[in-house]
Amino acid sequence: MIQDDLIELYNNLLAFNKNTIVTDNPTPIKVSFDKGSNSLVFSQKGVSVHTSLPIYYSLGLNEIKKPTYLLPRDYDYLMQSLSGVISSGKLLEDKLCISPENYGFDIYLIDFREFWKGPDKIGTIRFVSGNSWVFRLIVKFKFKL
Repeated sequence: MIQDDLIELYNNLLAFNKNTIVTDNPTPIKVSFDKGSNSLVFSQKGVSVHTSLPIYYSLGLNEIKKPTYLLPRDYDYLMQSLSGVISSGKLLEDKLCISPENYGFDIYLIDFREFWKGPDKIGTIRFVSGNSWVFRLIVKFKFKL
């Protein structure tokens, strides 16, 4: 079930709160793709999390050839988005749709009482802030990595 997967992912990513949000000097989280285990690897200051859950819902994660980054503000947004959709209880509804996007996914919910409006986007989840060589260079320079 998608809710169980997102709760597990949220709990795994909580390991990065201290060095990303609850600090005066936040650092980005390094993100890479491990072909051997077919999983996304998040690492920062000695903490590493391997998870294969995003692979099932996202596009382009297996195309990450060189490690890239999730910026502190994007990590904060990711955690708020995950927390919001989990606590809303909307992930338990039958009319839920996951739309795979590059480096993440969007979550939509259909209300059949107002189906003519189309699906409502209830969440945007992204695991990478950028993947270009210019982005990686700027992050390394800005954060002195």
